[in-house]
Amino acid sequence: MPRWAQWAVVIASLGYALLFVRFEWGATAAYVLAALPVALAWMVGRTWLAGAFMLLLPMYFAIGIATAAWPHYAPHTALDDAMPLRPGWMIVYGSLYMCGFLLPLMVVRGRELFHQAVKAYLFVMLVSYAGFLIYPTIAPRPESVRIDGFAAWALQVFYEIDQPYGCFPSLHVAYSFVAAFACYRVHHGVGIAAVVWSILIGLSTVYTKQHYAVDAIAGALISVCAYGLFLRARPRSPIDAVDRALAPRRALIVVAVYLCVIGLFWTAYRLGLGPVRG
Repeated sequence: MPRWAQWAVVIASLGYALLFVRFEWGATAAYVLAALPVALAWMVGRTWLAGAFMLLLPMYFAIGIATAAWPHYAPHTALDDAMPLRPGWMIVYGSLYMCGFLLPLMVVRGRELFHQAVKAYLFVMLVSYAGFLIYPTIAPRPESVRIDGFAAWALQVFYEIDQPYGCFPSLHVAYSFVAAFACYRVHHGVGIAAVVWSILIGLSTVYTKQHYAVDAIAGALISVCAYGLFLRARPRSPIDAVDRALAPRRALIVVAVYLCVIGLFWTAYRLGLGPVRG
């Protein structure tokens, strides 16, 4: 890894550490999210665009802090009324980090396709950041959740971790769909399954009241634009047959990893860590 990339990893990791201190996040959440710079460090070693993505990623929180005192919009629609709070959807919502990040890292092979995928990620990121500044919104979530089970407990953990700002468009949804589209270029079956996964994540953003329906729709639309601009005609060179054949197995590994993560959170819940049960 080049020296500048090593410094990028250090700076980004320090940025995450400062964010943990700033928001006084719980130890469990900190350990889980601290794995992100590790994965992103690997990305830096593969292309400089991934380094740019890594350095810009914490700007989500920086924009939230900068705009916290601004007037915020609440684009509520009848669709939001038809989709009330359902803590059980937290299990799907939390899978973003698997679907949106780990899945493409495991499945997307070939320097050209990986390069284009990172461009798509940067596109949805920058468009979303512009949306956060031009049309600042605040999530419709309640201040707290009555903790009467594991799903509600996990939802409250995420409420404490994530800020309620930066909703339109939904980066949660945009990242998931970009990952699915990139995987589709490697293996159609894995890509279609990932699209279904992304649709469920989009629904979960509304059912967990982390986003409004229009946020999720906008996130999906900008990911479609990213697909047309960067992924639809790529890669021009064929994907290696071995990588294509191994894509389903690699995708199943991601699912297995997420099941392990759920198991760790379940253990924390049973030990009484995190939010106090109601």
